[in-house]
Amino acid sequence: MRSFLLSAVTLLCVTTTVLAIEVSVGPSIAVRGTINTVDPGNGLKTGFAFNSMPDLGLTTRLLFSSESSLGLTLDIDATGYSYIMRPENEDIASDANTYRMNHSCITIAPSLYLSGLQLGIGYSLYNGQTGKTLDDKLPWTPGTQASSVLEARIGAMVPVMRSKTGDLNLIIRASYMLDGHYTGEVQTYPLAINTTNPQSAGISLGLNYIFHVVQ
Repeated sequence: MRSFLLSAVTLLCVTTTVLAIEVSVGPSIAVRGTINTVDPGNGLKTGFAFNSMPDLGLTTRLLFSSESSLGLTLDIDATGYSYIMRPENEDIASDANTYRMNHSCITIAPSLYLSGLQLGIGYSLYNGQTGKTLDDKLPWTPGTQASSVLEARIGAMVPVMRSKTGDLNLIIRASYMLDGHYTGEVQTYPLAINTTNPQSAGISLGLNYIFHVVQ
């Protein structure tokens, strides 16, 4: 599936570069927050967290018709997933026993584009993970990260300013992982008895500026 996706991305880029009426490319930046959607098990609670670093990337938009605004987009982002793991009992939960997990990756995401709406899939290549209590004292590494994961994506590029040179767009995007963060089930908390494989859902808000390189 992953090799097929990469081949499809390459083919789409080559084909649409020839067919597209308008090609635009530019940088993007976004703030992203994510949460683990898998039940962490008895006695544990998972929570939402913003990523420690903003998403930085490059957006390419290929339009087949300037009148219908139909085309494709390709986003390549340095991004991440973060989530909280803590005791479910609020009487004992504290910064000293609440862990914040961070997974960093490079994501390649082709999408169908229609009048600003985007629907696609992301292929994320992991390049590291960190885990530490909120008081920054106890590190935690649950297991070996998966080499790559897939995620479903839906979002929009809302024009803020347009010119002959390029477009400034507001980015709104939601995502849901189709794979787990790890190669298998892991002990996601130091004192946990059960094992799980966290999967993240997230939402991001940001901006991009795409230059019209072919019109």
